[in-house]
Amino acid sequence: MNSLPENTWELNEVARNTDILSEISSEFDIEANPGTTSNLQFYDDFDSHLWKANYLLCQVNKQQFQLIDPSGCIGEVGASSGARFWWEFSGNQVKDKLQSLVGLRAVLPIASINLLETDFSLRNDDQKIVVRGRLTQTMVGNKIGLYLTLQALRGYAKYYTRAAQLLRHFIKAEINHFGLRFLLMVQGIQALEPKQGALLSLTEDMRTEQAVRAMATAMLVQTKLYVGGVIADTDTEFLHQFRVNVRKLRSLISLLKQALPTSMLDTLKPRLSSIAGKTNKLRDLDVFILAQDSYRAMLPANFESGLNELYRLIEKQRKQEKNKVAKYLSSTEYRNDVATCAAELSQSSAFQTPMASKPVLQAVKKLLLKRYHKMLAMSAAINSQSADEKIHELRIEFKKLRYLIEFFVDLLPKKRTGKIVSEIKKIQTVLGNYNDYCIQIEFLNSYIDDTRIEMSKALSGLIAILYRKKTEERPKVEGALADFFTENMTIEFDLVFEAAETGDSE
Repeated sequence: MNSLPENTWELNEVARNTDILSEISSEFDIEANPGTTSNLQFYDDFDSHLWKANYLLCQVNKQQFQLIDPSGCIGEVGASSGARFWWEFSGNQVKDKLQSLVGLRAVLPIASINLLETDFSLRNDDQKIVVRGRLTQTMVGNKIGLYLTLQALRGYAKYYTRAAQLLRHFIKAEINHFGLRFLLMVQGIQALEPKQGALLSLTEDMRTEQAVRAMATAMLVQTKLYVGGVIADTDTEFLHQFRVNVRKLRSLISLLKQALPTSMLDTLKPRLSSIAGKTNKLRDLDVFILAQDSYRAMLPANFESGLNELYRLIEKQRKQEKNKVAKYLSSTEYRNDVATCAAELSQSSAFQTPMASKPVLQAVKKLLLKRYHKMLAMSAAINSQSADEKIHELRIEFKKLRYLIEFFVDLLPKKRTGKIVSEIKKIQTVLGNYNDYCIQIEFLNSYIDDTRIEMSKALSGLIAILYRKKTEERPKVEGALADFFTENMTIEFDLVFEAAETGDSE
């Protein structure tokens, strides 16, 4: 069965100053309903997770939102005044969906659209309704749009065709998928644009120093995207992403330092280290606060007063530390450090070292092989008696190995490299879990205070539980290392990342 025609068109400038329905009144009797107005406020997080998943979060009133899914179905969700995080909304199903889509990110206003919608019907000489339609006027700021939708009714397709012909002089363009998402798209909402610096196009024969300078410059630009959110304390992910990008930048410089001039390293390394170090304490406090529910679940109810005292202290310290970080990121010191790094990276390549002028793919493959075999030796030296520091050192090496692959993934064999990265991620999870217990125990120990009896009791209880979990995790670490560093993995690394030139060495 053929579907009935329904189309929407964007109308031209002439239509704005014309009662366009009167243009067809000679052939149709028109019934127009009173126009309805609405102001729609749309929300999304910084990374546009809702938009990318084809969802829209629209505020209906101060305490009511609608979550519109990709099929157009609407779920209602209540919210407290000023709600920004998924846990501040009510309504289990929609709330759960928000959690899965945005995680720890805050949802913020991204766009506001004013709508004036007028529904109408067209009747023929027999007073039968033969066409239904809607005029939609949109306003975003000073930008106005006007749209016409016509829907044919069964048995009356010829009237639909005639109405469209009579209005053709007002039609600017046909809209294939008209709706709220389309209206947002045509406005070019800046908040929905990809949050990334300039895309790099590396080639395998690009000289290594040139490639590193270009990549580092892009990474430095990327860090700037998160500074405003850290200063405003919009959500904890801004600080986390800021730190991740700084860490990746530092790793790139460190991993490929043999391709860079000594003067460049002397300029970049202390400044990047200082920038990262200024945010360490705040991130530690954030992580502890985010884990609050799991910590509370570990202890019996009689420890609650001690935990409450601890978290009051942590929250107070976080506020102080947040202000210190915001002050630093707003300072001349920070701006000068970033400007100095950017200026250094923008200098012409000096090619002062043998690696600097080599094709980047050749240099990277050699580094990957060298790093893997170093890690293989480190793993072989780890046993049940090894200090936690040795595991931590190997965890850092895995992180750098993965970074090095991901930095240059576009130049490497995609399928086989992807399998290696997948295995690296698995062992990073195990090593990360073990390291988390070590860090948490150390963090909590620093808060034990004999003058705060109830708080110290709660801390001691948590430390004991975490130490037990850490002990249970240790055999998993050794098992994961044995599963990763196999003869097959060594062969795979040698095959995938073999040196571009046989016998080439430094």
